[in-house]
Amino acid sequence: MGGNVFQGTSDFDHKDIEVILKTVNDSLAGTGIEAIPVGSAATPTPGKTSGDLDVIVDLDAVMNYFDVRDPKTGRKMLNDYISQKGFETAQTGTNVHVRSPVGNSSAQVDIMVVANAPTVAKFHKHSIPQGSPYKGLHKQLLMSIIAKDKGLLWSAWQGLFRRLPNGKKDPNGFITDDLDGIAKELLGDDATANDLSSAESILAKVPNSEELLARAEQDRNWSTVKTESLSEQDWFRQVMESLK
Repeated sequence: MGGNVFQGTSDFDHKDIEVILKTVNDSLAGTGIEAIPVGSAATPTPGKTSGDLDVIVDLDAVMNYFDVRDPKTGRKMLNDYISQKGFETAQTGTNVHVRSPVGNSSAQVDIMVVANAPTVAKFHKHSIPQGSPYKGLHKQLLMSIIAKDKGLLWSAWQGLFRRLPNGKKDPNGFITDDLDGIAKELLGDDATANDLSSAESILAKVPNSEELLARAEQDRNWSTVKTESLSEQDWFRQVMESLK
């Protein structure tokens, strides 16, 4: 089936992720821009298939290379640059999409241009148990609910913040973007980044796991998770809106 941006792309086995990622990064060689895999692509499981490959690149690296200060212009120039390398590309919202060859077929790569990409990439790497019914985005939703209960706001694109009385992020209330620190704030002083690696690890750490899971399951985003029409970034923004 493949992604939904280009006609004719196919699902790919996770064993091909390394080749697909190398193809994209080879096209960016010499720019200082690196595509970093996130989500399931960050911890590929041979034999498992995906319809698209989610990667992020650093916003500052993009704007520095193209000598621009506007993120929208930077994304457009990144799209055009990769296109000039001979790839079919497209833009939807904040994403640049690339059709990348893999074997006798092609795969869709979704590039999200985000600030502080090396740190943000850590927020989107998971260790999901074999056979788990949950995805990385279920983990993000649990983190958001726990943060809200503590008067905090979890941003999977920036880190942990204090929450204003109106429910919005306190722009002067940044707490940390270190995963060990985030784990301690959300799950207790003895928690580490490993406790944030999956929905299961979070639920195992909280005393009210059954109540937390029941609340999460009532959220409309829990069952829909990620639709084909939404990027991971847009999906998470939708989640955050629902938690305000």
